[in-house]
Formats: sequence, C-alpha cells, structure tokens
Amino acid sequence: MSHNPLTALVEENKRYFTFFNISIALVLITGAEIAIIEMPTHWGINLTILGILSLVKFFCVVAWFMHLRWDKALCSILFVLGLVIAVATYTALNIMFMGDHFKPQTEDVQTAQVE
Repeated sequence: MSHNPLTALVEENKRYFTFFNISIALVLITGAEIAIIEMPTHWGINLTILGILSLVKFFCVVAWFMHLRWDKALCSILFVLGLVIAVATYTALNIMFMGDHFKPQTEDVQTAQVE
C-alpha cells in the first residue's frame, strides 16, 4: 500500500483552514460582543446575548483548539463535570450574596413611619 504525500498535504491544508476559519469567527464574535456592550438596550437582553455568544466561543475553543473533539469520551466527561461544578459554585455564590443589595420592603415602611 503506497502512501500518497499529496493526500496528506490536502488533509493538512483542510485542517489549517478549519483552524483559521474558526479563529476568524471567534474574532467576529468578540467584535459583536463589544458592539453589544455599547448598545442602549435593557441590561437583561444584553447579558443574555453576551452569555450565549460566550458559550459559543467557549465550546469552539474547547472542541477545536483543546482537541477534546478527538479525545476519549472520559476526558470530555471529566472536563464537562468540572465545568458544571464551577458554574454551580459561581451561581450559588452569586445567589448567596445577591441579597446584600436589596432591602426588604418592610424596612422602608418602618423608616417612613419613624420620620
């Protein structure tokens, strides 16, 4: 069985352009994120769109540039498990400390009666 060097070159070229195209897409998504930050829309809409774009960028980087796409399934499962634990911890801490910024309505009523 003979090995054709031209076939290997074509495959390497495809892989190179795939990485190049993904990196260009990541640059464009980053530009869109910067533009969205400056848009005068509701902060909830902005955060939702930015979160979705960040997830797309994250999964592109993980799948292509970290080569998890070609690794064993156990490596991907362990990575996702660590990611889930990190997101759950971050969310729990945000929920725990979010209450510091809100005053219960009863305190406002009591303050108004004292004055």
